[in-house]
Amino acid sequence: MNLDSRADRWAEMQRQFARFGIVDARRFPAIRPGLEIVERDELARLHTFLRYTDGDSPSLANKVRATWGCMQSHLGAIRQAQEAGLPYALILEDDCVFEPYTLPVLRQVERQLQGVEWDLLYLGGTLKKGGRRSRFSANLKRVSRVRLAHAYVVHARLFSRILAEASRSGLPLDWYYSENLQPEVATFMVSPTLANQRLNDLSDIEAVSRQPKLKFRKALVRCWSRIRYWSHLC
Repeated sequence: MNLDSRADRWAEMQRQFARFGIVDARRFPAIRPGLEIVERDELARLHTFLRYTDGDSPSLANKVRATWGCMQSHLGAIRQAQEAGLPYALILEDDCVFEPYTLPVLRQVERQLQGVEWDLLYLGGTLKKGGRRSRFSANLKRVSRVRLAHAYVVHARLFSRILAEASRSGLPLDWYYSENLQPEVATFMVSPTLANQRLNDLSDIEAVSRQPKLKFRKALVRCWSRIRYWSHLC
C-alpha cells in the first residue's frame, strides 16, 4: 500500500522486491480521505477511541482521518485479493524494511507450516502484554495481541470476516486484529523478525519520524540471525 504522494517509498519497495525475488507485487493506491470524513457517524467510535488513547489534541482529527484511511487501504487490498480468488495475501505497507536473512528464514517457515492450519502470519510486529506467545517450531511462534500491520499474510478464509467486521469495530486496524481477531484464529509470528518499519521516515499516520532506539536484546537477535543464516546469504 502506497500513497500516490510517496513515490519515493514505492521506488524503495521495488528495490526490495528485486533484491528478494518478489514478483508480481501489486501496488494498492493508499486511501487518504479528506478531513471532512471525521464528521461521519461511522467514525464516531474510532474518534472516541483515539481521543481516549491519544488525548484531545489539535492533531486528533488528522489522526482519525489517517487511521481510517489506513484501515480502508488494508481492506481494499484484501478485497482485491478476494476478488482475484487468491488463497492468501501478503500485505505490505510502504515503510516496510526486510532483514537480509528474510529468504532463508521464509524457506524454513514454508516447510514448518506444511500441514498446519494457519490464519494470520506476521513477519514483524509488537507483542503486547497479556497475549499468547509460545514456541511452535524453530521459526514460528503461536501468538496473540500482535500490534502493527506493516507486513503480514492473511489466509483467504478470513477475507470475508475482516471485510465485514473491521470498519465497524471502532478500532484502528491493528487493534482490531490484536483484540478481536487474533484470540479466535490461528495466528503465528515468524522468528526472528523479518520486517520492521523504516526509521527516520515521517509516518503518514503519526506525522512524526520513527527514531532509532537502542534495544540490546533485539540487536543481539538480529546479529545472531545474520551469523546463523550467513551461509545462505553468500
